[in-house]
Formats: sequence, structure tokens, C-alpha cells
Amino acid sequence: MLSKIKYSPYYYLNSRQLNLSDFGLKINNKNPKEKIFSIAKKENMLLNFVEFTYNYAKWIFPKYSCDYSNHLYNQPQLFTILAMKTYLKTTYREIIECLELMDKIRKFLGLNKLPHFTTIQKFFVRMSDTKLKDLNDLINFMNPSECELVAMDGTGHTSDYADKYYAQIRGKSRKSYIKNHIAINVDTRMILNYGANKGPKHDTQFALASIRQLKPYKPHYILADKAYDSEEIRKCINEEIGAFDQIPLKKGATTGHYRLNSATIFWHDVYARRMNVESVISVIKRRFNGVNFSRSTPLQNKETKLKDVLYNIYRAIQIF
Repeated sequence: MLSKIKYSPYYYLNSRQLNLSDFGLKINNKNPKEKIFSIAKKENMLLNFVEFTYNYAKWIFPKYSCDYSNHLYNQPQLFTILAMKTYLKTTYREIIECLELMDKIRKFLGLNKLPHFTTIQKFFVRMSDTKLKDLNDLINFMNPSECELVAMDGTGHTSDYADKYYAQIRGKSRKSYIKNHIAINVDTRMILNYGANKGPKHDTQFALASIRQLKPYKPHYILADKAYDSEEIRKCINEEIGAFDQIPLKKGATTGHYRLNSATIFWHDVYARRMNVESVISVIKRRFNGVNFSRSTPLQNKETKLKDVLYNIYRAIQIF
């Protein structure tokens, strides 16, 4: 079955507005940010990050996880403190010590008394991956943009919390890592979807699920490096998504309808913009750390996904 797209690939810059109803929310002729909450951007980036994070979290997390708790701290407050810990690359103890000196942030969050650091730890453990995904969808919904080009790639997040010198002399350096796979809107550099699992894993193991999640965005082109060159991936892009694949062909390819005909739609100027996904990966690792400090694999996966969502908040502030 051939792709249903009839127009020439050279018109990839023609804009097409994303339908916001695809996210299950309705906005009536009003900017989503203005409709849902009012934000006044400040000069201090940390204050902006805290304010954006807290306002997003209030729309995703219930105020309290249990009706019978003491209700000393609500979940949006705890999530914001967890986000600050990741943003500042501190430990759970250190972020509470820092908050003791941050009067403006405590006042904004309504914290008359600071939680014990174990309260933030326990909140992170019980926080569901579904809530993170809902938060990421909300961020993308509230920052609508044309989605002409989507780029995909994966990277590894190390999970070595031991001292490197000790690990080296004891011969206990860890070889496993968490593989983080993301798909971004090339124009805005916002993460549209993500996946994390224990590595080593090849990028193609994430590709099909990631591509199918892109259908609501209706991209014109999906960009990926040569590692994604397979007939199954190209067929999914062309037939299920209705987009053009921009994937270099491996040497010696002799089979596959879409693979052998890929040269007719491959455009180097479009493919060159795939480097934006490399920039996003670099920012995630530099801003939120490329090392996971959680001990168990499920928590390491969750920590990686948390960094992807927090990157989107960080990016939303920049394009606000």
C-alpha cells in the first residue's frame, strides 16, 4: 500500500495547525495559558521554573493522595520540590536545606513548614508514570504549534551512583544504563513523546510505539538516523501516520518497497534539521544531569521520564 500523501515533499514548510481537540480538551478562541492559568514571566529562571511547574502540576495531580492524611502538604507542592531537586541537581536533603533560605519560593508554594526530605522521596516512589505522561501532554497542549517535522533519537542515562575510583579499583563498574528515546517537534524542540527502559536496547525497539503516538500531531516528515532504516518502520510512517520518512538508506539494501524508493523523497536540507534532537538530548543531560541516582530499575526509568517532562517545562518557559 502506497502513502496517501499526494503533494510534493518540497512544500514541507506549508503550515498546518494542530487540532487541540486531539488532546481531549477544549479552548474557545483564547490562548490556552490565559484560559487555564495566568503567568507573569520573571527575570529569574528558577522562579519561572517553579511557577510554571506548580501551575502545571495543579492541573494533573489531585490535591491530596489520601483523604485520611494530615494534609500538611499537597501533591503539587511536593512535585514542585521534586522538580527543583532535579533542576538544581541536588540530593533530597540538600533541596530541603536550600528551601529554608528561599523565602520567595516558600511563600509562592504556601509552605509555612517544610516537609522532611523522606516525604519527597516517598512521593517520587508512589508517583505514577501515567501522571508524568498526562503532564507532558498538557504541556504540549498548552504550547500548540505547527508540527511539520518530527525527529527521533535515543540516548543512554548512566545509573552509577557509586564513586568512580572505588568502582574502578574493585572492578565493579556498572555496564547497564537506561535508554531514553524521544520524539521532538523540530521547530519548537518540545518533546512530543518519550520512552525509557533498561539498556542496552536498540533505538528500533522504541520506534514503532513512538511513531504511532505521533498520529494526533499529523507531521509531514519524520526524521531519524540510519539506525532506523527498516522496511517495517518506513511502512509505519507512510501508511499508519501518512507522513514521509526522512531516513538515510543503509548500504547494500536490496529489499523493501519503501526502502528502495526512499531516495525519491529523501531531501538533505530537511534531514539536516534532525540535529535538533541531538541538541535536546544535550540540554537534558546538561541541565538535569545525565546520571540517574535511583537504585532500582523502575525508579531509574521514572527518573529518566521525569527529566524529559521537566525539560518540556524548561523549554516552554523559553518560548513563552
